[in-house]
Amino acid sequence: MTNTARALYEFWSSFGLPAYTEGTVPTDAQVPYITYNLVETEPFQPLTHYARVWYRTTGNRALLEKVDQILSAFAARDAVKIDCDGGSVVLRGPTVQIMRDANPENSYAYISMQINSYHL
Repeated sequence: MTNTARALYEFWSSFGLPAYTEGTVPTDAQVPYITYNLVETEPFQPLTHYARVWYRTTGNRALLEKVDQILSAFAARDAVKIDCDGGSVVLRGPTVQIMRDANPENSYAYISMQINSYHL
């Protein structure tokens, strides 16, 4: 699980925003930031993985530009391979929905994809 946790943190932190696993956002954190679920798969068994890209609701331009940056990482083969100790983690087939938070000051992009862990 540690390998997957490191790989996902490395990937989601690579877009110039702080990244946190769901439920670990510090109380003093300021948007924008990214949250993501932490899941581990059996080898060759996919699961659903998601991330949320949080921004203030001052228009969607900055949010949409960040989502475009993230989606461009998948552009080559509709997948991202993240190397880690003993193998890799692969994210595939992202889909995106723009949503509003219960706090009307925030909106987020919900990015859903498939995850496979190929490591010991």
